[in-house]
Amino acid sequence: MNLLRLALIASVVTSAGCGKRIASPSKAKTAASYLVDVVPVGPQPYRETLFATGSLVARETVQLQSERAGVVRSISFEEGNAVKAGEVLVAIDDSELRAHLARAKAQLDLAAATESRQRDLLKTRGISDSDYDQSQANLNIAKAEVALIESQIAKTQIRAPFDGVAGLRRVSVGAYLTPGTTLCSFQDISSLKIDFTLPEVYLPYLRSGQKVTFRITGRADKFEATILAVEPTIDVATRSLLVRATVPNEDTKLLPGSFAEVEVLLGEIPDAILIPAIALIPGLKQQTVFVHRDGKVEERKVQAGLRTSDSVQIIEGLKAGDELITSGILQLRPGMPVQVKRATAAGKSRTETPPAPLVEGGPRE
Repeated sequence: MNLLRLALIASVVTSAGCGKRIASPSKAKTAASYLVDVVPVGPQPYRETLFATGSLVARETVQLQSERAGVVRSISFEEGNAVKAGEVLVAIDDSELRAHLARAKAQLDLAAATESRQRDLLKTRGISDSDYDQSQANLNIAKAEVALIESQIAKTQIRAPFDGVAGLRRVSVGAYLTPGTTLCSFQDISSLKIDFTLPEVYLPYLRSGQKVTFRITGRADKFEATILAVEPTIDVATRSLLVRATVPNEDTKLLPGSFAEVEVLLGEIPDAILIPAIALIPGLKQQTVFVHRDGKVEERKVQAGLRTSDSVQIIEGLKAGDELITSGILQLRPGMPVQVKRATAAGKSRTETPPAPLVEGGPRE
């Protein structure tokens, strides 16, 4: 039994010694590198633009209404047609007023004849001054009565207030109108206005005569407009300001009420340094980027400026010729070896391999 126990102990010790030799340290791993995309940094023109929404408004627009009560005698316009200023659009029956006008003119003639005779009598002192003054007052009253009736007759004819286009009519011949009844809309669309709002912080960038561009729903082409004025007050509810621009519309392609997407050019930089927004690493006190230099990662502190939806302007920290790393940002560390992939003139990618072995997407475990 003692011999058997000694044999078993010797076997266990031998096995442990063999296992320790198997687990001996292997050769050190060779440092691995990342495959990253780089883009060259260079100056390029940059346009700082601001987008807003607005609506097209007619140059002039009114709702034509009747000032007098009466029956519609005639309608002289076609819906949707152009009309010149002063043309009669709707006429109301004025027969009663014309009868009053005839009577007033007869009274005017009588007053004029009386005044003429009494003026002659006054020269020979055939009447007193007060009698002549009364005849002259009667003449003036008769003239005013005629003028009053003529103005009432003029209001029975609704005329175009300016050159424009008549809308859909809302009355028919024979209809009885009351004061305030809407006959049709009337608009001048030879040029249009665009009303849009911008945040108040952009007020210093706006000026009268500044050009803006816009698109409307359903059309792919762009139109150009000119800022006419800025509302001299700010909406306290939205902290925005109302801007109005004008656009020619001689061919009447544009219609009032259309939704407009307005683009305002705030400034232009001919040699801005722009980088993809994904390459900028934000921080609490500073912002950084990674650049490729001599096969390794170099960290640069930068100062960002203007931003777009996918780009950032770099004011300080980068110069033309630097190679910016745009992929694998979260896994990179300063001094880490990398394998870079650049775009060639033919549009194909070209890979440069450093001495370290490649593991795409991360280091080799």
